[in-house]
Amino acid sequence: MKQFVLSSLFLLYSFTVYSTLPPQKYKAEDSLLYYKKLSRKKKESYKDRLAANDKAIYWSRQVSDSVYLEQLIYRCDLYYYDKQYDQAIAQTKTVLDEATRLKSKRFIAQSYDNQGDIYKKKQNASEAFTNYVHAIELFTELKDSVQIIKISKKASYIQTSLGDIDGAEYTIVNALDYSNTLKDPSEISWFYDILGRVYRERGLWKEAIRYHRKALQLANASSSKASLINNYAITLLKSGDNNGAIQQLEVGLAYKDSLSLKTLYRLKDNYGFAKSRAGHKDAISLLEEALDLRSDINDIPGEYASHIHLAEAYMALENTKKTAYHAQQAYNISSKAKNTEAVIKALDYLIPVTKESNVLFEEYTSLSDSLTKAQNKAKFDFAKLRYDVEKAEERENIALQKITASQLREDIAIRKRNWALAGIGALLIIGVVFILYQREKSKKQRLLDRYETEKRLAKKLHDELANEIYLVMNEVENEVHSPAVADRLEDIYKLSRDLSRETKPIQTDENFPTELAMNLQTYTSSERKLILRGLESINWSVINPEVKIEIYRVLQELMTNMRKHSKASLVALVFKSVDKLLEINYSDNGKGVSLSRDSRGSGLLNTQTRLKSLGGEIKFDSAVDEGFRAELSIPI
Repeated sequence: MKQFVLSSLFLLYSFTVYSTLPPQKYKAEDSLLYYKKLSRKKKESYKDRLAANDKAIYWSRQVSDSVYLEQLIYRCDLYYYDKQYDQAIAQTKTVLDEATRLKSKRFIAQSYDNQGDIYKKKQNASEAFTNYVHAIELFTELKDSVQIIKISKKASYIQTSLGDIDGAEYTIVNALDYSNTLKDPSEISWFYDILGRVYRERGLWKEAIRYHRKALQLANASSSKASLINNYAITLLKSGDNNGAIQQLEVGLAYKDSLSLKTLYRLKDNYGFAKSRAGHKDAISLLEEALDLRSDINDIPGEYASHIHLAEAYMALENTKKTAYHAQQAYNISSKAKNTEAVIKALDYLIPVTKESNVLFEEYTSLSDSLTKAQNKAKFDFAKLRYDVEKAEERENIALQKITASQLREDIAIRKRNWALAGIGALLIIGVVFILYQREKSKKQRLLDRYETEKRLAKKLHDELANEIYLVMNEVENEVHSPAVADRLEDIYKLSRDLSRETKPIQTDENFPTELAMNLQTYTSSERKLILRGLESINWSVINPEVKIEIYRVLQELMTNMRKHSKASLVALVFKSVDKLLEINYSDNGKGVSLSRDSRGSGLLNTQTRLKSLGGEIKFDSAVDEGFRAELSIPI
């Protein structure tokens, strides 16, 4: 009896202890499930979730390799959500080591993807891109179309943001090869949107608009459609179709009930900006309202965009005080954020309306140079990174000596080579046809240019050079030997050299912007700097050759005037296309001139005459010791 009672008590104690402990203690699978759920409970403290994940990792080792790697990756997620980015990177490297040891290519690829996300959060674009390319290459071998497209989207965003337009296009086009396998076509809508922005940056409006429309056709979520419409409207604005942009933004605003506040206010701001471009009276009030709304939710990038739009709107109304205020606010925000490109854009509006233009010019020059260097470096680095990653993957696959992997690489290489050969062939055909067409089209124009150039050169030689030579000859004949004679001969040499440059034939084909830039650079020196902005963004192919020639000559006249009279150390030329007009803003920090009509030289009058013949106009703004500015407006 006593033995029976003791046995019963022991069984009762065992049952009580068992019931107070998690049943997972006795089964690896159950224990894993218990601690896995506990680590994912957001109401638990961060410390308790980490502790639960530790135990989940322990039990996962006894279940399977894939489950074990999943738990290691989730620990990385915990660090990431808590903004412990350095610990998250260390954890992804642990996952990468373990996945490599266990020969799990999928988890290796996932580790690179996760590591890319963390570096992107840390604003280390180079490292993020490197990891994304590693992940894309591995998922390509695994034929995982969804992952290829998802990660390529992130990689192309980085390239676009740093100005690597060609690289972004390559990444997107390569990813679109896998789009046919997707069940949901809306997943690639953003690729077409990025392509639209790529072609927007190149000034190829028809292609940009075509891809924006394709993106909208594929999108299904209201929030996605509204954002895509916003990007489409920006392209329409930059192409000069203000009314089209207004119509699209009105459609986007119709989705207001399903949008986040940031997206809604972005649409409102762009709607007001489009109306300001179109000259609507309610534009300013709409822009001011959008700025107030963005301030209420502390949307700092949004406030910057609103100030830039208001600066342009007030500049168009010639309200210098308001322009200066909003440009200064945009400058303050971008400077605090250390966003070089944004600072430069703010300075574009601030310099023409501030008394501190000389100081800001120096900052503008320095920032422009650094931005150009950074963008060029990004293009080179991204191209090199892709090459290095592809080579590293190739060496790794050779080391693994797997027949299937080797065969897959060969198939990929053949496909890429075939696409490359087809692309090169198509480009060659297009190039030959284009060259033949341009050659025939420009033959007549070249003859006319040559004739006009010869007439102009002959007149200048007769009126200027011949007279100078005649006077010097008289002095020599009269035996007037003095140092002045040598000086006069030197002046004649310089004059003839300048005439040679000024009257040389002008290329009006696709090389026009390059030749124009090179010509303008001849007016610089160690004491004089030139800032060129927006020259490459203009779609010069739609501008008639005779218009290009007059633009070239007018700018040449302005630069010659500057070199002869202004003693400027900084000169800026900003090109932009607005409402089917080409606008060119010239400014320097020289000694300036009085702009009374009687005091204008023949050079300035010549520029007015040239532009008037094209239906354009030029406005001058200057005063003694306050620099010189000119605004050119030419229909295109």
